[in-house]
Amino acid sequence: MLPLTKAVTVDYTKRRRRKKFVFSVNIPGKRMYFISANSEEERESWMNAISTTIKTQKTDKVSVKDFKVLSVIGKGSDGKVLLVKELHSGKLFAMKTIKKSILADHEQVRQTMSERNVLMRVRHPFLVGLKYSFQTEEKLYMVLDYAPGGELFFHLRNSKFFTESRTCLYAAEIILGLEHLHKMDIVYRDLKPENILLDKHGHIKITDFGLVKTDLNKKLGGKTKTICGTPQYVAPEVLKNEGYGFSVDWWSLGILIYEMVFGVPPFYSEDQEEQYILILTGELKIPFFAKDSTKDLITKLLNRDPKTRLGSGGVEEIKNHEFFDGVDWEKIYNGGYVPEFIPTIKERDDLQNFDEKFTSKPISILSKKNKKKSSIKISQNEFQGFSYIGEDEGLKLLEQQIEGIGIKEENTKEIDLTEKENN
Repeated sequence: MLPLTKAVTVDYTKRRRRKKFVFSVNIPGKRMYFISANSEEERESWMNAISTTIKTQKTDKVSVKDFKVLSVIGKGSDGKVLLVKELHSGKLFAMKTIKKSILADHEQVRQTMSERNVLMRVRHPFLVGLKYSFQTEEKLYMVLDYAPGGELFFHLRNSKFFTESRTCLYAAEIILGLEHLHKMDIVYRDLKPENILLDKHGHIKITDFGLVKTDLNKKLGGKTKTICGTPQYVAPEVLKNEGYGFSVDWWSLGILIYEMVFGVPPFYSEDQEEQYILILTGELKIPFFAKDSTKDLITKLLNRDPKTRLGSGGVEEIKNHEFFDGVDWEKIYNGGYVPEFIPTIKERDDLQNFDEKFTSKPISILSKKNKKKSSIKISQNEFQGFSYIGEDEGLKLLEQQIEGIGIKEENTKEIDLTEKENN
């Protein structure tokens, strides 16, 4: 039997005894296994399967020790986001850390658990996925997909504004991401450039699910009343405390499209109270040079009446708008359009697409102990069930195939998968 629970590394190996497609599995202190496959594609498949099996069998043992911290790449009100490398696979991930002591009350704890639960459930090309979650006595950790293109906010700030064609692709991908959440009965509530990431190909990924509301229809009758969100992007019905639903996400989309095309949000003020007044009553001013379809889309998304706002009757209302004429939505989902902008990434761990105010922070600050304490005693029991590890589909079958290979007790052993398949 191949003892994968004790394996540490899976790696490429040079040709051995006329076998071309060879890789190794290292069991420290015991033996090295050399495994040959039929083709390069098959070798990649087996390496990925075995790496995932190693992770899966160590569900209760995943910890910070399994990762090397490379840099700080973000910071929020409740913690940091780090670029990390998984030691056994060499893969890069984004690790979100949250100090339990800053969760001010039981509601914040529930919201954090809700974020983890949503991340665990979502599977979509334009939504960040969760790979692991685990905890210590002091902190919570969520290991997420890494998007090396950085925040949309970073690129928007550098470019000042985007072309309408570039905006159209981003908006279309965001719409599909939000549609997926809405189908899962989840309202997102925090759409803004800082929460939109770019992958290495230039496609978007929505991140930070800290303000999501789940079971909107199932348990809440289609409405919730919590006042939350980022001031520039909050819908008027949220401020009125009237109760609101999925339509708040379409309002935020309208604000975001306006900002991408014109460089600033439409109702922005440095004075927060004045900004709220502008959101509730301010005139929507759209520059004269915008295309008619752009003006019309923004106007209909920023309709202050959520009952008649574009999208209130379903996402198809937005998809069918003239602004998206010619868009093949299936092609959008499959990443078939080549983005107008592709981030420059020289190396896997290239940080040029992240703000220096984050990346310049010394990693040593991560070891400093938090002095801020919650005024409310939070029980460790409230974080029960937080740990999670993702599993690839079909993994159990692959694991059975791997463990079914007979092994003799030797320092090195060669396994020929081609022979196994021919028998």
